[in-house]
Amino acid sequence: MTIAVSRSAPGDLAEGAETKLRRADPVAAVETLDIRGLQPGLNDLTVEAEATVSLAADAGDTPETVADALADTFGVNDVTVTAVRAVPPDSADGAAVAGE
Repeated sequence: MTIAVSRSAPGDLAEGAETKLRRADPVAAVETLDIRGLQPGLNDLTVEAEATVSLAADAGDTPETVADALADTFGVNDVTVTAVRAVPPDSADGAAVAGE
């Protein structure tokens, strides 16, 4: 994906990209974010990034649905989702496991 990061964003470039990605509706948390490229603009820097995110419960379950939802975020474009996988609830979080 590409993420437009304001030149006046607090922190470094990676923090700015991560902050913008965290604001996307389908994203519950950003697990990893790797900057792969950079293109300077007048008011912002556009970064090519590869990210692994935890999704909100209502984010969708297909790569196309998640990519579309991410691309609806201002400044996030050219999104390609390679996989969406379900993770079983963690009992340490107090989540109930089906059948128990």
